[in-house]
Amino acid sequence: MDADGCVLDVGRTARRATRRQRRAILTRYTHCMVDHCPMPAHLCQIDHITNWSDGGTTDLDNLGPTCQFHNRDRYRNPAHYQLHQVGKNRWGFTYTSPRNQRN
Repeated sequence: MDADGCVLDVGRTARRATRRQRRAILTRYTHCMVDHCPMPAHLCQIDHITNWSDGGTTDLDNLGPTCQFHNRDRYRNPAHYQLHQVGKNRWGFTYTSPRNQRN
């Protein structure tokens, strides 16, 4: 709950982040969660760390900002992104381009 007593974790009852969740997320992040992406967080979409389609919850600890490109690309190419923790209750993704990987 936030300081006003409003619920910030809604589980699977709703897919989209609430206005209060978005406000809380924007205090945690300044940019897109993907490393080196310059898109400001306030211009990003709120995305699930564990995708909603994979059972992810709409809870504050499972949400973060991603620009439209990275939101769609991460969903379509999950193997190209590596999740890492960047602080308490904060996550980031590193893009691992298949062109840069050696067999």
